[in-house]
Amino acid sequence: MKQTWNQTLYCATADGTPVANTTTESIIFPDFNVPANFLSDGAKLRLRAFGKLSTTATPTITFAIRWGGVSGTVLAITEAITTGSGVTNVNWDIEAYLQVRSNGATGSVLVWGVARVHTAAGTVVTNVFGLSGYDAPAAVTVDLTAAANLSLTADWSAASASNTLTGMDYTIESLN
Repeated sequence: MKQTWNQTLYCATADGTPVANTTTESIIFPDFNVPANFLSDGAKLRLRAFGKLSTTATPTITFAIRWGGVSGTVLAITEAITTGSGVTNVNWDIEAYLQVRSNGATGSVLVWGVARVHTAAGTVVTNVFGLSGYDAPAAVTVDLTAAANLSLTADWSAASASNTLTGMDYTIESLN
């Protein structure tokens, strides 16, 4: 029998830097640095984040989880989520799981989860994380023997000062 326990590895204590007026993929919270050789076979992390967003018109927003920073390997990404038209401070939230299938320099990591965005009062759009947005998750090869940044990112389809996404809370937990 394997002994397991949950442990909070990272918890935001302040809002992240707003992702606003850009079409460049940007981190929502500071990266979490995963130490070298920290994740072993079967290790599982849970990422939870929530925040608020405001828009003009109906831009889309895409969320991604990356290994190695904002320009690193995509572990999972949502499809483009059409936001509400001219909404102010509506909720969004994400819950995702990362599981190590095999470790080492050619480690294998599987990520799945959901993203929800309020588009109007009483209306929520739900989207899932997959390897390319709409497909089922698939394990991705990354080097788990070297330290790497784990990033949660967002990418707007249209740049506008009114298109603003702010992360308000972010937690990463080790589930075993």
